[in-house]
Amino acid sequence: MKKELLALSLAVVIMVTFAMNAHGEEASASTSDKAIEEEKPSEAPAPEPGLLMSILGKAGLAGPLDKAGINIYGYIEGGYMYDATSPHANSGPTFIGYNSFKNQGNLDRISLNVERTVDPTKKQFDFGFHVEGIWGADAAFLHSNGLFDTQTGRNQGDLLQGYVDVTLPGVPVRIRAGKWIELGGFEHVSANIYGAFGDPSRALYSYSYQFLYAEPVTQTGVLATYVLNPKWTFDAGVTRGWNQSLRDANNAPDFLGRVTFTPSDKTSIIFVMTEGPEFPTGFGPNQPKGDGTHWWTWLDLAVAQKITDKLSLGLGLDYIYTQSLPGLTGAGAKQWGGVAGYVSYAFDPHFTLNTRLEWFKDASNGYSTGAPVSANYYEATVGIAIKPFPNDKILSKLLFRPEVRYDVADQPIFNSGNKNQLTFSVGTLYTF
Repeated sequence: MKKELLALSLAVVIMVTFAMNAHGEEASASTSDKAIEEEKPSEAPAPEPGLLMSILGKAGLAGPLDKAGINIYGYIEGGYMYDATSPHANSGPTFIGYNSFKNQGNLDRISLNVERTVDPTKKQFDFGFHVEGIWGADAAFLHSNGLFDTQTGRNQGDLLQGYVDVTLPGVPVRIRAGKWIELGGFEHVSANIYGAFGDPSRALYSYSYQFLYAEPVTQTGVLATYVLNPKWTFDAGVTRGWNQSLRDANNAPDFLGRVTFTPSDKTSIIFVMTEGPEFPTGFGPNQPKGDGTHWWTWLDLAVAQKITDKLSLGLGLDYIYTQSLPGLTGAGAKQWGGVAGYVSYAFDPHFTLNTRLEWFKDASNGYSTGAPVSANYYEATVGIAIKPFPNDKILSKLLFRPEVRYDVADQPIFNSGNKNQLTFSVGTLYTF
C-alpha cells in the first residue's frame, strides 16, 4: 500500500510541476497587481446573509454588522441511522463515525458562527476573525486536547473554531492564529457551503473512513497564506498537532503545509501535508503522556472537477506513515489511508444524486480505526440530496439527505463478527 500511494503522490507532484512549467509565462504575467487584486481568497467566502441576519436586520442590528463586515450564521443538523445487519441499539460499533447511534433520532449539532473575512489579495492591513460554537452529540467526538474535553453526556458543547486573521500591506499575505478545522480532505467537519459540490460541503450524511481515521479534526497554531496569483495559493505554518489546543500531548510542534491549484473555475487540486509527532492522538484528562520522537507523515490530496453544470467528480486520497507506535503489538513501521471517489449529479433544483466509493486500509493492527486487527475496508454509499422548496427564501435552506451504505471488510470486525454491514440513514440540515 505504501508504494502505491507514494507513487500516486509522486505522480501528482510531477503533474503539478509540469503544469507550472507549461504555464510559466501565463503565471508570470498573472502576478501583476491587477491579477492579484482580481484573485478570490483561497477559501470560499461565507454564505450570503441568511435567516439570522435577516432577523437581526428587522431588529435594526444588521446595518452596523454589515458596515463592519461581520456575518452571523449557522445550521442545525440531525438524523436517524438504521443498521440492517445488526439492528440492536447496543450491539457494537459500526465504524462509520459520529452518526452511529442506532435506531433513534439524533441531534448531531447546532452550529453558530460569527466571522469577519479578510482578503489578502487587496494587499492592505486588515483584521478578521472566525468563532464557531457547536452543541449536540457530535461535540463529544470533536473536542481538542485541553478545550471542553472533560464533559460527559450525549449532547455536549465545543468551540470548534476560534481564530484571528491579519492581512499585511503591500503583499498578498494573511496570517492566521488560533484554532481552525482541518485544511485538507474532500469532506469537512463543518456542514456549511464550503465544499466542492456546493451546499452542503458534505454531500452525504455519513462520513468516509478517510475523514474519520486518517485526517485531523482541528489544528491550533499559526498559519501564513500567500496568494501567488489567481491559480496558486500556498499555506505554511506550525501547529500543536492533531486535535491539540490548550494542551499538547507531546509538547512538540508540527509542520503544516498546503498547496492549492485552481487552473479554472471548474477544477481544484489541493495537496496538504503535516509532519510531526502525533502520539497519542486522543484527548482528555486520562490520556497517557505522549512523546516527541514518534513522527507521523500525513499526505492528503483532494481533487474536484466540474464536468457540466449538473455533473461533478471528486477524488480524495489520504496516507499516514510512522516508523512505530509505542505500546502497539507488532514491530515495524505502521501505515494507514485510502482512496475515495465521488460523483454528484444534479437532476434539477430539487434532487441531486451523490455517490461515494472508497477503499481504506489499516496496516497498524487496528490503531487507526479501533478494530482489534489490521483490515481492508470497502464502502459504497448512494444518497439523494433533496431540497423540497428550492425557490423559497427561507425554506430553500432546508435539506434532506437519505442514503444507503454498504460496508465490507476482509476481517470479521463488524457487529456480531460480520464482515459486512448494511445501513440506512437520513440526515436533515437547515442553514440560517
